[in-house]
Amino acid sequence: MATISRDSKQTGRKTALRNGGAAPVYVNLTDKAFLRLHHGYGLPVITQTLTFVERRLSDAQLNAMYTLLKAGPLTRRVRRPAVPFARARWVPTDSALPLSVESDPIPDADAMAWANRQAQFPLDPDAGYGWRLSAVPTSSGGMIVCLSKSHAVADGHAGLMAEAGLVDPERATKGALATAVGFRDELADGMHRATTIAKQAFSEMRRANQDPLHRKAVVTALTTREPKTAQGSAEWQEQSAVLTFDAAQWRAIAARDGGTANTLYLALTADLLRNCPLIDGIPPVLTPAVRILREHNQSDANSFTRVPVVVQRDWLDNHDLTALRAASKGAFAAADTVGGGVLSRPRKMPPDLIDFLPEGVVHRLLETPPITIGMCSNMGVLDDFIAPELRESTPLLHMKRAVVQGLDLPTAVKQPVALATWLSEAGERIHWNLESLKPEMSRSATELANQATKVAASWGLHPLRIDTSDSGA
Repeated sequence: MATISRDSKQTGRKTALRNGGAAPVYVNLTDKAFLRLHHGYGLPVITQTLTFVERRLSDAQLNAMYTLLKAGPLTRRVRRPAVPFARARWVPTDSALPLSVESDPIPDADAMAWANRQAQFPLDPDAGYGWRLSAVPTSSGGMIVCLSKSHAVADGHAGLMAEAGLVDPERATKGALATAVGFRDELADGMHRATTIAKQAFSEMRRANQDPLHRKAVVTALTTREPKTAQGSAEWQEQSAVLTFDAAQWRAIAARDGGTANTLYLALTADLLRNCPLIDGIPPVLTPAVRILREHNQSDANSFTRVPVVVQRDWLDNHDLTALRAASKGAFAAADTVGGGVLSRPRKMPPDLIDFLPEGVVHRLLETPPITIGMCSNMGVLDDFIAPELRESTPLLHMKRAVVQGLDLPTAVKQPVALATWLSEAGERIHWNLESLKPEMSRSATELANQATKVAASWGLHPLRIDTSDSGA
């Protein structure tokens, strides 16, 4: 596993061998970072699969989907070890939030606003309540089906693998989550990690002695207690827009300018980010998500890391996707390990030590990046992951997105992401999902959609449909 020590890796492999080759799914640094966001130290990240269908699903169809999801790897909880210093792991559970089906139809134009409200429903992935399935009929006779998941239980790939069980019920199992870990295994893990953590703590002491700024940051994190600020400012909230394009046209324009569909996605996002005055006069910086295969290729664990890509403004002005493609490929090749980011490993402190420190201390160690950035997550083609029940009801839109739970004006100021975007394709339609996470990026979803439409038009792209979170838009 990329985010733990060599000793911990060896312990995990021995455990896997004793259990027929299935490795336990340990809570890695990325998992812990997203779990911290649910504990009052940040803002939970909620991923969603949204499907707009032409005809309403029956209660039986929705219940069939719910049953398969409940049987799959999303339905997990955290088990903390009895042995000090041993690692926590994910284990299966039968608990889940109930299926929610609203009876009163909503206007079709309110679909994104409704989806944003679903993203605000409180989840508790530690305790086994990390996802929720909800649906609402629309006034046109269709329906919106929404699967909301804590990022802690489903990053992009793990979320797809969980939804694969909707298409192939044999995949609707908890797999390695049920791998038994005996007391001897926990004891060995704890002993190995105790030694490792002691060594890492000594190393950090030497680093602190040599670096006064690092010493000050560590001392402050260990000795201060920041008061929790109340959220809920009505001055501003996250703004959402989705632009839908013809996939063939998207690919043709990408090839015309020397790139791929993904390169064009990065270019459009960087071009849109230029509208944010916080990056006036400097190159836009994007952080695309890159999948990193982990130990035993576990499909039910977080597997993505992010890489910075600096986009030169003249590349955008000249529609030069060749240069952007080369820059992004270089960044992908140098990708850090899973759990190597600033959220997972603040100040690049040793991983086992970070894993051992109390959550509040780790939170206070976080550094705010000095620049405003844009985030990109390309989920690829989703056709193989559309449940039969949804397909039978004629999907008009099937897409992936993420929403930050509880984001308001005070918290927006403190975080570095101005624009978060997701790209997904289904039914020969590409959906470019946009989330404005700072008011400087856009004050309304309609403003965000208008900016994106102009940017797309400058590249020769014209959306087939636009959905926003502005009610009635």
